[in-house]
Amino acid sequence: MLYIASALTPTPILNTLKVSGFTGPDSASLVIAKPDRVEVWDVESKGLVYQTELEVWGNIVGIEKVEVEGARPHILVLLAPPSAHLLLLTYSTSPTPSLIVTSSIQLTPPTPTLRQAEFFTSVIAHQNVALVSLWIGVLSCIELEIEKDKDAKKRRASTAGDINMVDEGKRLIFKDNFNINIREHNLLHLSFLPVPSTSSGPIVSFLWLSATSDLQLQARTLSLSSHSFNDLSRTVDVISPLSSNLTLTEETDFNQIPFSCPAARRVLPIPSSSGGEKEYSLLVIGDEHSVLYNLGVTQQSPKALRRLSAVSGTNTQTSPRGANVRRSPQTELVSTTNKRRKSSINSKGIGDSANERWELKPVWRVRQGFGTVLAASILEAHSTGASAIIGDECGRLIAIGWKFEKNQGILEGATGQNGTVKVRKVEVGTASPPSSLTYLDSSYLFLSSAAGDSSLLRIRLPSPETVQPSTSPAGPRKGKGKARDEAEEGLWTVVHEDQGNEWRGDVDVKERWMNVAPVKDFCAVNEEGGGLSHLVISSGASNTNSLRIVRSGVGLEEVVNVEGIDGVERVWSLTDSSGVPRLLLSTSFTTLLLQMDPEISPIETAEQVSSSPTIAAGVVPGADILVQVSTDGIALWSDVTSGLSAGSIDLDKESEIIAAQVYESLVVIAKRGGEVNLFEATPNGLNLVASINVAYEISSVSVIQSATLASPVLAIGTWTNEILLYTLAQILSGSTGIITLNEQFFPSSLHLRPFSSSSTSTSGIQLLGGLSDGSLVIYDLEPSGPNNEIIVKSRKSSSLGNRPLSICPTTGPVVGDDKVIGIGLSERMSVIFESGDRVDFSSVNRKDINASTSISSPTHGEVLVLATSTGISLTKINSLKKLSVQTLDLGDRSATKLIAYNENLLVDGVIVKTMDSQNGEVLQISSMELRDSSTLTPLSELPLKSQEEITSLKAVLLNGKKYLCAGTAILPSDEEDKDEYDDEDSYINVKHGRLMLIDISQNEKQEWEFKVVVEKTVEGPIYDLEVVHGFLAVASGSKVSINRLSPNPPTLTEVSSFSSAFLASHLTVVPSDIDNEDRLVLGDGMRSIIVLSIDEGSGKIYDDTRDLATHQVTAMGRVRDGGEGIVIGDGYSNILTFRLKEGTETAASFGLHEEIARFVPGSLAPPTSSSDILIPNQLFATSTGRLGIIGELTPSATKTLDDLQRNLDKYWKGPGGVQWKDWRKGGSSLVKRDTAGWIDGDFVQKFLNTSLFSPEESERIIHGSNSHEHISRISGNGQKEPADRSDVARILEAASGMH
Repeated sequence: MLYIASALTPTPILNTLKVSGFTGPDSASLVIAKPDRVEVWDVESKGLVYQTELEVWGNIVGIEKVEVEGARPHILVLLAPPSAHLLLLTYSTSPTPSLIVTSSIQLTPPTPTLRQAEFFTSVIAHQNVALVSLWIGVLSCIELEIEKDKDAKKRRASTAGDINMVDEGKRLIFKDNFNINIREHNLLHLSFLPVPSTSSGPIVSFLWLSATSDLQLQARTLSLSSHSFNDLSRTVDVISPLSSNLTLTEETDFNQIPFSCPAARRVLPIPSSSGGEKEYSLLVIGDEHSVLYNLGVTQQSPKALRRLSAVSGTNTQTSPRGANVRRSPQTELVSTTNKRRKSSINSKGIGDSANERWELKPVWRVRQGFGTVLAASILEAHSTGASAIIGDECGRLIAIGWKFEKNQGILEGATGQNGTVKVRKVEVGTASPPSSLTYLDSSYLFLSSAAGDSSLLRIRLPSPETVQPSTSPAGPRKGKGKARDEAEEGLWTVVHEDQGNEWRGDVDVKERWMNVAPVKDFCAVNEEGGGLSHLVISSGASNTNSLRIVRSGVGLEEVVNVEGIDGVERVWSLTDSSGVPRLLLSTSFTTLLLQMDPEISPIETAEQVSSSPTIAAGVVPGADILVQVSTDGIALWSDVTSGLSAGSIDLDKESEIIAAQVYESLVVIAKRGGEVNLFEATPNGLNLVASINVAYEISSVSVIQSATLASPVLAIGTWTNEILLYTLAQILSGSTGIITLNEQFFPSSLHLRPFSSSSTSTSGIQLLGGLSDGSLVIYDLEPSGPNNEIIVKSRKSSSLGNRPLSICPTTGPVVGDDKVIGIGLSERMSVIFESGDRVDFSSVNRKDINASTSISSPTHGEVLVLATSTGISLTKINSLKKLSVQTLDLGDRSATKLIAYNENLLVDGVIVKTMDSQNGEVLQISSMELRDSSTLTPLSELPLKSQEEITSLKAVLLNGKKYLCAGTAILPSDEEDKDEYDDEDSYINVKHGRLMLIDISQNEKQEWEFKVVVEKTVEGPIYDLEVVHGFLAVASGSKVSINRLSPNPPTLTEVSSFSSAFLASHLTVVPSDIDNEDRLVLGDGMRSIIVLSIDEGSGKIYDDTRDLATHQVTAMGRVRDGGEGIVIGDGYSNILTFRLKEGTETAASFGLHEEIARFVPGSLAPPTSSSDILIPNQLFATSTGRLGIIGELTPSATKTLDDLQRNLDKYWKGPGGVQWKDWRKGGSSLVKRDTAGWIDGDFVQKFLNTSLFSPEESERIIHGSNSHEHISRISGNGQKEPADRSDVARILEAASGMH
């Protein structure tokens, strides 16, 4: 069975809300919606302060605040299908600060085949009513009410024992819901006007694209009594609001059409008016212009009203299906009790009363420039105007302010009947393309982004003194910077204060919130020896493209760096009775001492102390005596400055100490030839305690003693790959019951430490052994066996490198609940730490560390001491098992494809796309870059042809030589593409591509360069490349071709092809479990997988096996699950696996509900670190920034975790009552498929969260409801037996160490 889990959860911020009084009476909170969670941050003078979060089981597509008089503030959260729910959340301080669900509704489509809304999917609210848009042609209306007094009293009584409980106010719950059919199938935007409701209900603005492609705007009222929308105003064509006879062509200049707003996609309701009663404003925003509309009442005489009624028909039905009397009732959008669907018939005519008619009239228009506006927000609103800020796809922020002045014609000849409105546009600055803009206070703005990093900004708007003359090709200035647009004159005289001037603001980024989405591609960079060094992710869009280096390991922060101490090979921390910490450093030739407090300074030492290197050191407990072991003897120093000796033992010239350790008062040394001596250091000298001769040369030694041990324990490592374990009692009694541990490699270092666990007694100890192949072996030992023998309880092996591993013991620091117990040094550094009942480790991207220890000082706290060849540094550990992310901003350079060519070089395909905001012209150039894989420094660049893009990259080995193989798509010109299918993300119109075989090398100047060796034009875009049996397989268009590279001159010749695919999008080579022959697996972007058999000698395709399902492969990789197989991401956001047996066998299915960007072979942690539980073999990234692992569980772990997953699903539900099984259901929208063959690591890991499950609840999950549901484990002899919590926790902790 496969295990899937996240190492990084989705990072984009989809929306934000500022909510007053949410976490406290006087608080101001920023509510943040990410794809899978809602976070609450308080807005304080020192910045944004985290409060709490709630993870949801679904994909969030909308949030909205609900403020009802008499109740505390609430948040509506809309989850998208397949587990569509509407959640009502509020903040509670009891028993701990958290977000709680007060009510929830499951949402289902009226008919199963109804398509989801294409343009507008969200939830909006006004007072106690909310509207949900999820599916085409229908809106769901939900009414809310305040909880009843008796329910509130009952809730408070249940928390009466909580002394921290405060009266938080009444909560809201869902009251009723109903569906309303709407005729607008292409609804673009929907919003409540934040104004008092009319007698017919709250006012709602509709913006939609009609069947004739007209952009229509209308205001309606929502009637809760009749369950319908009533037309409040006439429909307005926002392209031509003043003329209905306009014919549009490709040459139409919308600037010449009064108040025209082409490509309008958003309406921003203004919480103010133009000054009159029942006059409200709407800002309609397009991709070039923004137009302010006034919604007001036009009084009508009864005669005119009758004429209007006769012409327009006051009983016009809102729904185009309303006139169909045979219309069959549909089920409710929400799954409650079945009831007849309410009609959406309009019961009233246009207007709110018999004597008035509402109209939408344009007031002014501002041209902000080309660019799709993604977010807009009100900065300030007052009784005579407002100001707003909008952000577009290029990250441009533009502020627009206006002010109405009633009946004051400021300009001569003003024709406005109502007065004058002053309008000002300010270019504020550039940031990320926003998903929302939330004004906090005091010029601070939170910009959330799904296409780049979110940020906390401080915006500075200009004063009149800072205005600069315009440099843009605008018209002549009029009236000292004030002008009116003669063509757009209406009831108001419009004064554009920005015309002829440039008002520019400034953006100051105060905080930057990382977002790796959208992920376009990523690759794994291996280090020396083949282990993973780091990942490089290409992310972002528009002007916020970036490359991110992601490393899994320890978060380090350097505190102090001491240079000038060269060649340090060993280091020890020493503290005497004075409590002043000191360091003893040993080089190849000398020894020196440093005092660490109050400042770092050298300690003067006698020549006899410093003249030779030290191989072991310590301080005698209870006496300020230094123990120093060198190759020629042991010395005790009572005064290192004068060289006053407290005793010594000198070896014969023929003898040499090759390994030693000092543990408290015990000193163990190993001499060349196999002799081991154990001494006790006292203030009076050294006493020989025991001596033993080993028949082999010794590589390492360790000793331990404690009050809980009956006798000290000694460990001896030999060059013959053995570890010998003795107790002192055994040595003194001459016992032959010696424990011998056999390894495949010799132990280069040993470390004995006290350790007790569920498998040992309180006198248990643990042996850490560093082997010569870089492995760390951990033995749990019980030294209190019969006849003083040592009993081996368990063994665990992990790889920390490929070179001999040296273990440097430490006594800290403590990071959270974990304690660092040692530093492992191979070709890289690893931190070994104790986490709960187990020992774990995490790698560090440092290859220059020679020695390490830990030190605790009043000045620096608990820190690590890291010694390099040029000095030492005191380093603080911020976190363990952390993903650290480094960012290289690329601006408008988008790296669409990315591969690691080798350990040192990275290749990416780049597209630079810019848009001129003045004329909308898009310019694009493409190239291929070579970068340093660690620093991302550019090394070389290869320009591509015009209209050409990199579509695939692969490092290949052909005829014994390594090449870079690149595939491109040559896009059609604008003339060729004029009548074709238009989708900038699709290559469906591409007729040709280019295949290049490139040699990457350095020239005479040691500069890297690309050299194209072979170039070939192919039909269709090249989607993927692979090497099978020494042939180059090319997937282009709907064809896979097998090519042979011929030398002299280098030529690629097609030897066979397969043309029966719909879309040849992915290639993977997988060996078959039947004959161990490599198979070429083709992923079809419109179908499923096809397995091709290729002759090893000729390259001919002689067989194919097809899966004919319509999975629509979007990503593909190799996986092991009971044999070789294939894992794919499909077009329905599922992850599926296939086993390659005699045919293709469907194996596992998982509903991820996120689009997979790519699968990459690899592991975030060394695969051997938990090989008895989980063997990871694939990494994946989703477009939303989720980074995860896929691995194969061992049979014993599979049984335990499968039982745990089953019981958790039965006893625990997510927010809103969502079941895990329903949340992870896969398949398509019409055919559902249960998750099978997977363990959801993110789900089962919650079992260890004590804040979610009390001990009693944990036991209930373990035991189930009967004996058959009791979680089981597989014992050592292969038998199934009941598991307890420690068994489950051990497996979960081991698996979690991989992500």
